[in-house]
Amino acid sequence: MDTSTRDRDAAIDRAMEWLLRREMTPRDPVLERDFQQWLGEADAHRKAYASVQSTWADLGKLPVERSAQKASTANVVSLPARAATIGKPRKTRWLATAAALAAACLLIVAFPMLHRAVVADHSTGVAELREVILPDGSFASLDASSAIAVDYEGTDRRITLLAGEAFFQVTRDAQRPFSVAAGNVSVVVTGTAFSVRKTASTVDVAVQSGIVEVLQEGKRAGEPLGLGDRLVVDRADKAVHRERIAPESVAAWRQRKLVVVDTSFGDIVEVLERYLPGAIVVGDRALNRQRITGVFDLTQPVESLKTLAASQKASVTEVTPYLVVVSLR
Repeated sequence: MDTSTRDRDAAIDRAMEWLLRREMTPRDPVLERDFQQWLGEADAHRKAYASVQSTWADLGKLPVERSAQKASTANVVSLPARAATIGKPRKTRWLATAAALAAACLLIVAFPMLHRAVVADHSTGVAELREVILPDGSFASLDASSAIAVDYEGTDRRITLLAGEAFFQVTRDAQRPFSVAAGNVSVVVTGTAFSVRKTASTVDVAVQSGIVEVLQEGKRAGEPLGLGDRLVVDRADKAVHRERIAPESVAAWRQRKLVVVDTSFGDIVEVLERYLPGAIVVGDRALNRQRITGVFDLTQPVESLKTLAASQKASVTEVTPYLVVVSLR
């Protein structure tokens, strides 16, 4: 990643942090002074904050009072001011405080979504698959609720997997390496077909054809992968697990099938969640660590979840269309 890209990403991350802090502690004079100082330090800061606010408004969370396209302090959208609660009845003050906490919680939960919306060049929604033609003619197929950022500046071809999973069919160019970054894991190729899946706990790389090299924090994570090789990197302890799989099972979600081999219950739930409009809550953490091998139908995510749960003597309760709970019987 070149310096300009790093600086841009750092400015966006900082802008989102300011957005969160200003919402959680409105009318804080010290915070506002520091924010205005940061905003005035560089044009890139103003552009980043305007971009974050515009995206947040598009998501329906903030009213846009003025255009966010002019990068100036004067047109930064102010968050809705809350009425003063001093002197009001205790119940009213309590409700106002609860509302403030709810808004803060909403921001915290939506923070990753906002980041993806600002940074992503291509993304998919719930249960949506999409194929993208990249600038060099390579193809990227995006699984449901997935997002990538594309950077073809300079001599390299760089993709960042921001969320979910993607399958890449790379046009060969020995002079311009093609790389996919997912957290602290990078996959480097010149021309091949492979998938990369990013979950909260792992990064999973599988090769359908050709040769790929996997790097962890810039260092090789074992020998290069070839046809039918799969490598799983634990994002917490950095442990690496390598195995052989059927090449045709790579990115089977393109045929609406989820094929898993020795995969954690939690990672499977996270994939199925991308095909549902709400959240899946697993009531027992130990359940998430169970290892599963099987095939699931992604056109029937709830039924697949029930099948998965039954394999571990757990049950599925559909609380609402937007909340599903998995618990041990």
